[in-house]
Amino acid sequence: MKWWVSISLVLLFQSCSELAVVDSEEAPVVVQTFTIKAQPSNDVYEFPAVVSAVKNVELKFEVAGRLIATDLIKGRKVEKGQVLAQIDPAPYKRKVKDREARHDLATNDLKRIKSLYKTGGVSQSAYDNAKTQFETTLLDLNNAKQDLSYTKITAPFDGFVSDRYVENDSYVQVGSSVATIQDRSSLYFSFDVPERVMTLNKGNTEVIATARIIGIEGQTFKIHYVEHEATPDPITQTYNLTFAIDNAQESLLIPGSRAMVTLQSQKDSGKITSVPVSAVFGEGETGFAVWLFDEQQKTVSKRKVSVNGMSGKFAIIDQGLSDGDKVVAAGITYMREGLMVREYKAEQ
Repeated sequence: MKWWVSISLVLLFQSCSELAVVDSEEAPVVVQTFTIKAQPSNDVYEFPAVVSAVKNVELKFEVAGRLIATDLIKGRKVEKGQVLAQIDPAPYKRKVKDREARHDLATNDLKRIKSLYKTGGVSQSAYDNAKTQFETTLLDLNNAKQDLSYTKITAPFDGFVSDRYVENDSYVQVGSSVATIQDRSSLYFSFDVPERVMTLNKGNTEVIATARIIGIEGQTFKIHYVEHEATPDPITQTYNLTFAIDNAQESLLIPGSRAMVTLQSQKDSGKITSVPVSAVFGEGETGFAVWLFDEQQKTVSKRKVSVNGMSGKFAIIDQGLSDGDKVVAAGITYMREGLMVREYKAEQ
């Protein structure tokens, strides 16, 4: 009887072991893969940009007084030399007349004393004093005329009134800003680019640049390089670039608009390898990795890669992958080393 119980126990344990083995065999996980294929590099990048005027100038009076006239309507186009604001000139006109009278008197005195000096009727010092008085009154007269001219502000160039800070009949102080006008003969597109793009396009002489205004998606504008910052931002490590468009269409392009700038390199930089961003995961301090699919073993293994930028929804890979390799493109958080998987095949 004891041997029968022993055999029963052995068979029971054996059955449980077989069930455990069967249960431990997991069904292969279905994965979506992406096949690596190097593509010719055209180095196309897109960056958000801000449109600004080539020049913004604040208009200020150099004399004080009561404002009696303005032609400063925001958004209105103005022409070079056009009178935009004027303060009451009456006090300055009176000052000019006073200085003219003083100068006339000094001129007559100089003529008289000069004549006497030639005949010995006055001393050298008297003659020198008369000349000094003449020069002083002439300087005062010129300053008074200049102050009178400062009672008007004219447009220094063809542009647009972007802002106004005063109203008629207000009293303006010397140096107070009256308005700001913009020079839109060219418009600037300013945007930040990463260090890698600056390195690849040193000098920005071999790039084709275009811009489109957000909201006017159907039209692009060719723009050209103007300048860039020599040092990167200490936090973002990006460089600020400025491109421009000449003879901009006023109805479409205005300062403050948001735009997208596309830069495309004209030089041949070989081929690039890219994978979907969804296939790449961080490896802490070691960098990045992907899950490589082994078609023979039907398993996945971790492969370290070097990421060298982004292009749309793809990550640019410098090292770690070769043509023909397959990587898991979705659900990478469920992967682990040696996991049995089955490649998803779309139904034909």
